[in-house]
Amino acid sequence: MSTTRSATSLARPCLRRGRKRSARSGMSITSRLSAFLAVAVMVLGVTAAQAEASATPSPSPSLSMILNGADVNIAVQGSGDSLMFYWAAIGTGTWHAETVAGPGTTYSAPSMILDGNTVDIAAMGTENILWFYWATIGTGTWNPEIVAGAGSTFSAPSMILDGNAVNIAIQGPDNTLMYYSATIGTGTWSSETVAGAGTTGFTPSMILNGNAVNIAAEGVGAELDYYWMVNGTGTWHPETIAGIGSAFFSPTMILNGNTVDVTAENGNAGLIFYWAFNGSTTWQAETVAPDRSL
Repeated sequence: MSTTRSATSLARPCLRRGRKRSARSGMSITSRLSAFLAVAVMVLGVTAAQAEASATPSPSPSLSMILNGADVNIAVQGSGDSLMFYWAAIGTGTWHAETVAGPGTTYSAPSMILDGNTVDIAAMGTENILWFYWATIGTGTWNPEIVAGAGSTFSAPSMILDGNAVNIAIQGPDNTLMYYSATIGTGTWSSETVAGAGTTGFTPSMILNGNAVNIAAEGVGAELDYYWMVNGTGTWHPETIAGIGSAFFSPTMILNGNTVDVTAENGNAGLIFYWAFNGSTTWQAETVAPDRSL
């Protein structure tokens, strides 16, 4: 987007920290806000290790999937909190497994991208460390890098390829929104604060939009927030897509020609689709699924 709009100044006592896996229910927005605030207080009162140990397993694994030439690649948080990588040549039905990182290493859904002749995976590790792994295609050898140290990461990452750089967005400490970038092959990660303390809940969604990076995230009061930055400037511009109670859990965002599209679950378990033309701060809303349908 080439124009800016200030984010709302409404305050909220606390936002939700990203959890290992999320649950859904058909509660009303009032019930949800009360429940989530209570959970946030409890989570903020324990250590990262305790939070990891008390996370409730979900029947659905946390995974990321990409197309890699004639192969399909899947990264998944595996048993014992390992990080696993699976690949198969299209049409063969034969899947090959690789261990990216062993048991006790991975505590979020991974994010995976194709980066030339390498595959890159990012995930939250022990002590809320942000890890980055890469492997040259066909080698099966995974190389780890620490993007951000202990206490830095409180959600699954969102990762994109941006020219000759890899970018990662996460929910940071104190419900900040953090952005990390590294030139490919250097292993040197720079950090930027997109939005300060108390602004961000759950996992952000990030896309490359021409010469700009766009991020959508749950904001103060469960509003739906949007940030954009022209590459190289370090200046992030905030917009509010939708107001209080519009975004629960993590939004999903794509580039669609000359528009940016965002979907989010609202406070009444409905699914809403938002879109705006590049260069406009006017977001249009459409109901995909009515309240209490998710």
